[in-house]
Amino acid sequence: MHLVSAVVGVVGAIVVASLVWLTGVVNSHTQARLLTTQTDAAGLVIGEIVPTIATSLYTGVAVAQQSRGDAAAIAPYVAPDVGAVHGRLFMSLSVWRLSANGPVEVLHLGARTRMGGDGAALGPIFAKVPAPQTLRVVDLVDRSPPRIGYAAESSGSAPRYAVFATSKLPANRRTAVPASSAFHDLDFALYLGKRPARSNLLEATTPAPLAGPTASVRVPFGTSALDLVTAARQPLGGGVLPALPWIVGGVGALLVLGAVTIAEWLMRRRRTAEHFARENLRLYAEQRSISQTLQAALLPKVLPAVRGITFAARYVPGDSSADIGGDWYDVIRCDDRSFIFAIGDVSGRGVAAANTMASLHYAIRAYAAQGDDAETILNKLTALLDVARDGHFATVLLGHVDVPDRSLTMVNAGHLPPLLVANGESQFLYAVPGAPIGVSGTVPFVPLTVEVPPGASVLAYTDGLVERRGEFLDAGLDRLQATAIAGPEGPERLLDYVVTVLTGDSAPDDIALLAMHWGE
Repeated sequence: MHLVSAVVGVVGAIVVASLVWLTGVVNSHTQARLLTTQTDAAGLVIGEIVPTIATSLYTGVAVAQQSRGDAAAIAPYVAPDVGAVHGRLFMSLSVWRLSANGPVEVLHLGARTRMGGDGAALGPIFAKVPAPQTLRVVDLVDRSPPRIGYAAESSGSAPRYAVFATSKLPANRRTAVPASSAFHDLDFALYLGKRPARSNLLEATTPAPLAGPTASVRVPFGTSALDLVTAARQPLGGGVLPALPWIVGGVGALLVLGAVTIAEWLMRRRRTAEHFARENLRLYAEQRSISQTLQAALLPKVLPAVRGITFAARYVPGDSSADIGGDWYDVIRCDDRSFIFAIGDVSGRGVAAANTMASLHYAIRAYAAQGDDAETILNKLTALLDVARDGHFATVLLGHVDVPDRSLTMVNAGHLPPLLVANGESQFLYAVPGAPIGVSGTVPFVPLTVEVPPGASVLAYTDGLVERRGEFLDAGLDRLQATAIAGPEGPERLLDYVVTVLTGDSAPDDIALLAMHWGE
């Protein structure tokens, strides 16, 4: 063998061995990065579930406080989340009046457990709730059946109320990831508390601990935390990546240049895989499927039927890069001849804004159920929100309609004026605007009463319909007025036309619209 051949062989062997080692390291690093990215995305999804639990409990105690412990008033707000049906949040839920002699039960739904009905046992649990509107998580994993407990307390003056609910854990702590899930390639174990231990296991796809390399993420969960540990069932970058060291070794033994080319291809594949992982994470963060479910659940699915009035409503989500917003609308039937409508917009975005919107939404319904008029409801809402404390404020327009009298009485908390369309003309109904809810001020809420002509429509909306960056608000209002006049008759067709003309293919911000049409 010539010396040159030997040198080439030795150098080639060194190069091939180096490339084989390098591809193995890159593959291992890529798998670890993809696993971490997938785990972070799963943590985001789990984090969106937590507010749905807290919102249901906060709503229950808020209604209990407002209704003075009326079980009939509380039940409609919490009953849809309780029961043995798949998808319900809680297996049991009870509401308690707090007194010096201990908790007194006012409502119980779902399965009755020994603790759930024992005021003496629940007293210490309620005593450890850190503050009103704070979710306390109670570890009942070692009980029979194993479950998680939740406690929350109302705010306001005495008597105060508390709620205790439990969620049942899967049988044998085992669960499965659906084949349609984006996380089907992962095994996971979910623990309650700040460290993963078998005694804290809530559910897992395989017996814990998981085998192989793992990644973890911690999700805040009320007074506790959820610790998610994951492992890959199969290579996350596809079956080619684990085989690349062998491919590089075989091809590299023949030609060093080929090995270098394959290494470059590997690095490109790595960048492509990481690009797809980042894109998936961005899409998961944008879509926030759990948050969208929460948004849809907070808006009325069906508007009430009121003789002489036809309703139509739209919710148009904003730019796809935006998080969940705080726009909402509602119609509350008072009796056979009248109703209260509401439309509002909470400042900011995200789950916190949605939770604030839910609190105001259900508070309005609770006050309306007490028989309060629109002005009284707005005055009561000012006590529920403080921008300095909560970080959000809300503009709200409330109206009370007497259909036979064609009378519309409105009060405005910093919201845009509704538009009256009748006989080919339109005009804005300007009630004296008070301060937005959550913003302290001395401007009182002044009702405005107008008589609505037969065959007229009133359109209430949020600012995303008319506001545009770099443009005066009056231009947007003029554009809305001209569009509404040119629109077709009928509230459904009118809203479709207005949304199409004013938003085009996408809206820059979330939009809520409510149209009310009086019969001839």
